[in-house]
Amino acid sequence: MDENGGKDNFKKAFFKNVLISGGYNYLAQGLTFLSSIVIARLLSPENYGLVGLITVFTGFIAVFSDSGISLAVIKSDFGHTYHKALDNLALLMGIVLFIITALLAIPISIFYKNSTLVLPTIVLATTFIIRSISLVRGALLSKQLAFGYLGKVILVNSIVIIVLTIILAWFGFQHWSIIIPQVVSAIVTVIMYERKLRFGFQLYSFKYIKVAFNYTKTIIGSLIGFNLVNYWARNADNLVVGKVYGVADLGIYSRAYSLLTFPLALITGLMGTVLYPSLKKLKIDGGDVNTEYMYVLRVISIIVFPISCILLLFPDLLVHMLWGDKWAKVGTLLPYFGLLIFSQPLLSSVGNVLVLEGKEKTLMYSGWTGAFITVSAILFGSMFSMVAIAQYYSLAFIVLVLPFNIIYIFYYTLKFDRLLLLKFWSPIIILSIAIWFGFYLNLPLFKYSAIALLFCAIIIGSFKEIKGVLVKVKSMLKSKR
Repeated sequence: MDENGGKDNFKKAFFKNVLISGGYNYLAQGLTFLSSIVIARLLSPENYGLVGLITVFTGFIAVFSDSGISLAVIKSDFGHTYHKALDNLALLMGIVLFIITALLAIPISIFYKNSTLVLPTIVLATTFIIRSISLVRGALLSKQLAFGYLGKVILVNSIVIIVLTIILAWFGFQHWSIIIPQVVSAIVTVIMYERKLRFGFQLYSFKYIKVAFNYTKTIIGSLIGFNLVNYWARNADNLVVGKVYGVADLGIYSRAYSLLTFPLALITGLMGTVLYPSLKKLKIDGGDVNTEYMYVLRVISIIVFPISCILLLFPDLLVHMLWGDKWAKVGTLLPYFGLLIFSQPLLSSVGNVLVLEGKEKTLMYSGWTGAFITVSAILFGSMFSMVAIAQYYSLAFIVLVLPFNIIYIFYYTLKFDRLLLLKFWSPIIILSIAIWFGFYLNLPLFKYSAIALLFCAIIIGSFKEIKGVLVKVKSMLKSKR
């Protein structure tokens, strides 16, 4: 195939799918973000903190619920019987995870010395069964590039969660206002997926499930190995804050952390959903995956930088305007999460490329190394204060985790051009470190200068991408008229 034609086709298809899916995703996330202005005034940090205590453990168990099944569906060329068998495997895993979580409800309450956690833990555990039914269906829709419908599902779910949360919080249901909408949302997802696909429900004998597992076990094993350790790299801070500093401080920390996960879900989640199927098609067509992936990274850097800047430049004002004075302590954490907002989305999407190239074990090993570094930093910070946890977590990621993965994954495993990597990553790492020290040592001129230099580096390094994106978006908008 023609190389330039392949590049243009990839970019056109990629941005078309991002815009289709993104229209719904951005609207859904925007509504969720705006609704937090209301919900934060109806619920207290303690309400969020109590749910946060539970989700530290239920989130860990949820790592097993997908375990690569979705990617296996997209990656494989097998047919309907294989998908049905994987659907049965997902349901079986969902039931097992529900039982495990229900049995852990009392030990969790004992660990935190809070008996009110038992029933909410069991109720949240039901989502494992419900969401397991949607795994294969959602993957099939992604494989069919039905991003418009997937976006509609996200939008409907967001509206359901927002409306239910506000109603329940208004009537004084406290932490249940957060828990019940999650269960209802899982049910809505299953109904909408099934309505679109007409996939049906059919129980196969165990031998079919075993065969499906044997064909999938490599990707499942590697991704479980990565996700298990990576989960604690991302959530050890919540566990430590909840255990050491209490429910109220965990509510504060979780609120600040939500401003990190919000753009990660908005950008990396969306890009990942579209990126993997798009790169797979590009590879089948003989295109250059590395070149096109670097293009996507530059586009992501352009998108995330303004979001990062808001948290870096206006943390206290942002918190005051959004959630009120009772959440004021969130502002002290935001600059450090603002730095992670810029760097983490750039790294998290590389898993799609590793899976595409059959390098799942590399993903697992990199996850283990990154987890060890970040958990160590979190534990070190916990000896000083809640703010120190965020400080050393962000520093360890920028100084150690990011360079390690650039060398191990991008250069050593995926064979990216060294000069290209240095040109893209060096300004990001050096200036991010400078910004961190500017905040840590309270040096306003130093940190603002570093932020300005980072902005210039992004604009200069991504000028062609900015121009190309604007041309493609303009062309697509004209074609719709």
